[in-house]
Amino acid sequence: MRVARTAAVACLIPAALTLAACGDAAPDTEPATDTSPTASAAPTAAADPSGPGSDAPGDGGPAACASTDLAVDVIFQQAGVAMLALTNDSAAPCQLDGWVTLAFERADRSPVDVAQRQVEQPGPPVAADLDPGESAFAGVKWATCDPASTDCAVATTVRVGAPGDSTTVVARTVGLDGEEAVGELPIADVQIGSIQPSTQGVVAW
Repeated sequence: MRVARTAAVACLIPAALTLAACGDAAPDTEPATDTSPTASAAPTAAADPSGPGSDAPGDGGPAACASTDLAVDVIFQQAGVAMLALTNDSAAPCQLDGWVTLAFERADRSPVDVAQRQVEQPGPPVAADLDPGESAFAGVKWATCDPASTDCAVATTVRVGAPGDSTTVVARTVGLDGEEAVGELPIADVQIGSIQPSTQGVVAW
């Protein structure tokens, strides 16, 4: 199922829920320049051997989405739970399949080391062919933690990379009230769900 970004975000705002209620936040004020993502604690999904932006071999489908093709919203659902809306912001169709990579930064843009792993939730990845303006989705869960603890990372920026792409783009962070969320995000032990073509079940695990 293909879902436009504006419609997807609008339908995910059933009631006002600020980021402060989640205890999490991250600004999107940093320029969307490329950087290497934080290493995952689990093997990433197999990348297209032709690389992002090239034709998938033999399937006649659209090229794989590159990170720079995407506009990403991190939509906080509750403490420790968010939905990623991955929107094709380019002028041509592209495909997402597998898992995104995540990277976190402090206010000074230095990287934050956060343990993370990819999980088959709500199931195996389902390839999503995205026309310009259409979105795919994935769930993210993490352990909330005390910022004063030595095993708690505090980030102010979330970056997201497309499957098979070593670059990342700055994500916009949004509360369920539809407002951009700004502040610090105490985070530990991140689980990244698989990419799905619809919102159904992506955070219900």
